[in-house]
Amino acid sequence: MPRALLLALLLVLVPAPARASSDLPPLTNTVAPAVDGTPREGRFLRAHPGRWTPQRTETRYRWLRDGEPIPHAADRRHRLTALDVGARITVEVRARSAGHRWTSAVSRPTSRIAHGTPVRRRVTYSIATRGRITTSVATFRRQAQETYADARGWRAGGIAFRRVARGGDFTLVLAEASSLPSFGAECSTFWSCRVGRFVVINQDRWKFASPAWNQARAGLRDYRHLVVNHETGHWLGHGHRGCTGPGQPAPVMMQQSKGLDGCRFNPWPTPAER
Repeated sequence: MPRALLLALLLVLVPAPARASSDLPPLTNTVAPAVDGTPREGRFLRAHPGRWTPQRTETRYRWLRDGEPIPHAADRRHRLTALDVGARITVEVRARSAGHRWTSAVSRPTSRIAHGTPVRRRVTYSIATRGRITTSVATFRRQAQETYADARGWRAGGIAFRRVARGGDFTLVLAEASSLPSFGAECSTFWSCRVGRFVVINQDRWKFASPAWNQARAGLRDYRHLVVNHETGHWLGHGHRGCTGPGQPAPVMMQQSKGLDGCRFNPWPTPAER
């Protein structure tokens, strides 16, 4: 067979190499994606994919909270949770069609997501210290307010907390461990406590959590949520609670710093407590 004919046959029989996806042209997003729905905890948001040229044949969704991907949120609808409260939500739409690569476009952000529970009670508090403080009071002030504002906390029961410069309905105190007994006989140098209008956080517990909490590797930030929620719960009128059943989230009014009796560590009030 002549060599020229053989080469011609090979060109016909051997397919051209496929183009890498990065070599394919993108789609053009002619109308941006959009989100509709009520921006409130417990409600659903729905994504609209926008318009694309050429027409999309595959579409994927990814929801973002203040620009960061929300884990496992990849459906066309997204149910707003307590973690979304205070954030702005967007949706990223990825589309492609035959001969075109995956192309992304992001919607405009929603307004800040509102609490699902209306305010039923407003309380004010001030910040104070007692004894020698060796940790950041600014961090204590900021993180306490984050706990009070969190939609998983007492705010879920309709209680809104506002910090004032002095006085208020109660005083949240960061106290040196050795100073705790000065608040009352019920306060020890090892734990936090509440006496009258004073919600007292033991500086050692704030800085280092508790032995049981650390043994479970539950995390210092969550312990700080717990201790503020627990002692403030006493000021709100809640007494101690026990474990509701093996494997259940512990009530925030359970003395979780000391142990769990089969429950799971939980820094937030349960629905029954709220």
